[in-house]
Amino acid sequence: MTKTQSSLKMLPVQNLEALLAQTYGSDFKIYDVEWKPLTDPGENFGSLILAINISAEQNNKERTLHLVVKLPPRSEYLLDLFDSPITFKKELDFYSIVAPEFLKLQNENGIPREDLSIIAPRFFGGRLGLRDPQRFDDQAAIVLENLKYLNYTTKDRILGLDKEHMYFAIGHLAKLHAMTICLKLKKPELFQKVIMPTLEYAVDESAKDCVLDMIKKAHDDFKCMKEAKPYLDRIEKTVEYGLRTTVTPQEPWATLVHSDFWVNNMLFKYDEFNKPINMKIVDFQLTIYDYGVNDLIFFLISSACKEVLDDHLEDMIDLYYDSFIECLRSLSVDTDAFPKSEFLEQLNQCAPIKFNQCIMMIQVIQAARGSVTEISETTDKDIFTGNINDDNYKQKMLHVLSIFDQNGWLMK
Repeated sequence: MTKTQSSLKMLPVQNLEALLAQTYGSDFKIYDVEWKPLTDPGENFGSLILAINISAEQNNKERTLHLVVKLPPRSEYLLDLFDSPITFKKELDFYSIVAPEFLKLQNENGIPREDLSIIAPRFFGGRLGLRDPQRFDDQAAIVLENLKYLNYTTKDRILGLDKEHMYFAIGHLAKLHAMTICLKLKKPELFQKVIMPTLEYAVDESAKDCVLDMIKKAHDDFKCMKEAKPYLDRIEKTVEYGLRTTVTPQEPWATLVHSDFWVNNMLFKYDEFNKPINMKIVDFQLTIYDYGVNDLIFFLISSACKEVLDDHLEDMIDLYYDSFIECLRSLSVDTDAFPKSEFLEQLNQCAPIKFNQCIMMIQVIQAARGSVTEISETTDKDIFTGNINDDNYKQKMLHVLSIFDQNGWLMK
C-alpha cells in the first residue's frame, strides 16, 4: 500500500483512541485519519511503521495530530530475528520510563531549557497487546510524534554521514551515555529498580540463530573476495573471538547502550543555513547495560562515509570522550573516575568483538535501493540483499576490513 488511506476502519492499528487516551484522556475522539507506511521497504525491518494524521475533537475543540505508530513486523522470520516480544517491550519502556527520567535529571541539575538534551521523539502512548496491554501480540504499538512535521529528516544509509553530521551525532551519543551514568550515580535506588530492568536482555535462541546466519554469510562473502584473501585467517579468528567472548563492563563506566546506533536510527533538524541544530535518536529495541564504546565503534564503522572514516577516526574518538566528560561535568559528576586511558583500553578491548555486528549489518545498510519490495511475507534471511555482486556492499566490506586491520582490531 503506497497511497495515503483515509479510513479509520482500514487503519492497521486497532483501538487507537485508547492509546491516545494515555496522553489526552477519555474525551479525546477521533473522527478521521489519513495514514501510509512511513518508510520504504528495505529501510526498516524491525517494525511496521505508519505515518498517521489524525483529525480529532476534545472539549468541543478540533485537534490535528501528526503521529508515527510502530507495530511489530508481519513476517515470522523478522519476529524471530528481532525477538519482538522482548525488544518491543524494551522500546516501550524506554519511551515511557527512561526518557522522562533523563529530562527530569537535567531539569534537577539546572540545565537551561535551550541546552536540554531531549534525545527521543515525544511519546503519546503504547501497549504490548490489544487483548492484554502487558502481553505481546500483533497489535503491540508505540505512538510517537512524527518528526518529519517538525522538519527532521534522515540521511542516506548507503552514502553514510559526512564529517559535520558524524561530529554532531557523536556529541549526542556521548550525552546519552553520560546521562545514564549520572542517573546511576545520583539516583542509585531508582536506577536499580526502574532503569536496569529495561536494560536486561537475554537473546532468544531463534534470534541468535538468525544473527549467526547473517554473520556466516558475511564471513563467506569475504572468502569470495580476492582482496580479502591475505586476511582470511585473521578474519576467521576475529569472527570466532567475537562469538565466544564477552566483556563484563567495569563500574562506573557501564551505561545504556543503544546497540543499533547507525544512520537510519537518527533524524536531524537544520537551521536556515542547512547546519544541523538538533537530532533525535529512535529504535531503542536492543538497549543493554555495557560499555558506551560499543555504540561508538559500531556507529563509526557503519555510518561514516569512507573519507571521514579514513581521515578523522582518531578525532571522532577524541570528540566522543571529550563530549562525554563535558556532559558529566554539566551534571556535576566527578570525572576523575573516567580517565581517558581506561576509555581507550575499553575501546581496543571491545572493537574485535564488534567486528561481527559491523560485517553482519553491512548486508542491511548497503542493500541496494529497491531490492526489497515487500517484507510482510518474508520467511528467510534472503531479505538482506547485500552481496558481493553489489559493488557498494563489496567495497564497504573491504573498507571495514581495512579499518580493523589498520587499528590492530583483527585477532592474530
